[in-house]
Amino acid sequence: MKQLLIAVLLLSFCCQLYGQDADKTVMRFRGGLVAGLNASQVDGDDYAGYHKLGLNAGFLSQVPLSKKFFMSVEILYAQKGAKSKTFQGYPTAYQLNLHYAEVPILINFQEKSAVNFGLGVSYGRLVKSKEFVDELEQPTSDDFKRNDISAIANGTYLISDHFQLNVRYAYSIVADWL
Repeated sequence: MKQLLIAVLLLSFCCQLYGQDADKTVMRFRGGLVAGLNASQVDGDDYAGYHKLGLNAGFLSQVPLSKKFFMSVEILYAQKGAKSKTFQGYPTAYQLNLHYAEVPILINFQEKSAVNFGLGVSYGRLVKSKEFVDELEQPTSDDFKRNDISAIANGTYLISDHFQLNVRYAYSIVADWL
């Protein structure tokens, strides 16, 4: 693969830790845990579709910038890759497993007391990669770029004071440096 462009839909549940119980609309420093799923694909590999599911987990911090805006920074472990659909009569099953350490940075807008939207970027470092053809592991390829920068669009609904549902779309914009 000449270029690695990854599109990721993140569905994450975040657990926020508070020192005191307060109204959701109060903007202040918050920290928490992130746990969820990635549905990903690799552009240009002929296996179109978000068929590869992977774990997404890590830590989150949110810092207020004003009454309606806050910045969030995360440190995540993310499993991405590609997977072919299996069809009867189709001879080859393919799976690509990519393991990343990621640091997303977003600027978020607090729309309503329980809804916010954000835009940002994420730096990802490829930690490990494995390819499988017909469930047999293939020799490690050096075709994968180690560094990745993705553009991110984010939407969050605060379910309660301690849990939020987050849907995120990320698309790799630079994967061919260093």
